Amino acid sequence: MLIDLHAHTSGISTCCRAPAPEIVAAAKKVGIDGIVLTNHYDRSLFRNGEAESFARAYTEEFRYTKQCGEAIGCTVLYGMEITMARHGNLHMLLYGVDEDFTLAHPTLYDLTLEELYRLAHEQGGIVVQAHPFRGGNRLQDPSVLDGVEINCHPGYLASFYREVSDFAVENGLILTCGGDYHADSYRAFCGVEIPDTIRDGKALAAYLRTADPIQIRMQEPQTPNRYTVTYSRRDAACRQQSI
Repeated sequence: MLIDLHAHTSGISTCCRAPAPEIVAAAKKVGIDGIVLTNHYDRSLFRNGEAESFARAYTEEFRYTKQCGEAIGCTVLYGMEITMARHGNLHMLLYGVDEDFTLAHPTLYDLTLEELYRLAHEQGGIVVQAHPFRGGNRLQDPSVLDGVEINCHPGYLASFYREVSDFAVENGLILTCGGDYHADSYRAFCGVEIPDTIRDGKALAAYLRTADPIQIRMQEPQTPNRYTVTYSRRDAACRQQSI
């Protein structure tokens, strides 16, 4: 099963231009079997400045998107993209936590990277840096990361595949891939191949933590070129092949 680990819906991520039914349909149309819904968890989006009410709306949007996916055979798993206010609004992806985690920790945006990493691990989650090199962002300290992302959003300068994969190899990190889909351009073909038996975010995180090698599909931004990436932490190797 090919699953895109980075997708949004307009119900929460106001920068996204399409609601949940269109988001899951777009994934299916290009041959993606599922998405991880990683809507923005950003203080600037809070209604009336209330973290608790935003957390409730956030989890409700996931449940709605999951229902939309089930209606057309598109798997939808829970994730988060947290805007880290203490780190220049750096974006960090969180996998392996659930809705109860978000409701219990509504001010995640105000944590340091070290605090987020520790809290996520206490819940069996993993922390992945989203779209390194976008807008001048740089790779973070690997000691507070579980992984880094190859990002295929069409609006970015590049995926920075080589730089990101080299960093993952050098530091023994997880390598992920996502389209960061906002319905603002074409729908990129990308994601990670996972077993069909994975049906929730916790199982996804456990798989990403232990699988070796892992198969990734990616599409370089602004080109039709598609690739298969085989990544192995055990062998400290990452190989790219045209599809």
